Amino acid sequence: MAPSITIKVVENEDERFKAMLVRAIVYMHEQQCPYSEEFDLNDHTATQIVGITPEGEPVLTARVRYFNGFAKIERLSIRSQYRGKGYAHRLLRFILALCRQKGFSLFYLHAQARLADFYQQYGFRVVGAHFTFSDHDYLEMVLHDHAEQQQPSYCIGTAPMLLNRPENSPGNAGPLERNGHAEEGGWRQAMMAKV
Repeated sequence: MAPSITIKVVENEDERFKAMLVRAIVYMHEQQCPYSEEFDLNDHTATQIVGITPEGEPVLTARVRYFNGFAKIERLSIRSQYRGKGYAHRLLRFILALCRQKGFSLFYLHAQARLADFYQQYGFRVVGAHFTFSDHDYLEMVLHDHAEQQQPSYCIGTAPMLLNRPENSPGNAGPLERNGHAEEGGWRQAMMAKV
């Protein structure tokens, strides 16, 4: 039986370190990717995801960057001893759900060519040309999730404090809401009525 893990958005430096450690093991050690190609300034601005066992052992990671109209899924990696246990499916579903909560329905990624079938199970399709870096063949893949297009769970015009919620738990009240600073944002309906 596969050990239980918690997949979550990184909240602190310990979790960030664990995410980076998984990437170093998978990309630098296993795939011999140079440090200069694996870690970049986007690590400071991307949403980092980590999967951890109850004992605190890092298992998997990925990061997400948000662009105008689409989310880019990057650096999805799982330590070798945890592969084949369904964690990649859990991780990808977690990422897609997180991005859908933010209103994204268009997803983009660079997949190693050998993993294209995995992403195609979720509706991703190959676009563009094949390319190579760090001695691995990659494909550009896109998922346009028409069926999942929906109003984001929080957006301009909703109650103002919703936009102050922590990245890792947009469905839960943030500290300002818990301290009685919540306001109802009704101007969105008025604004939309004028359009």
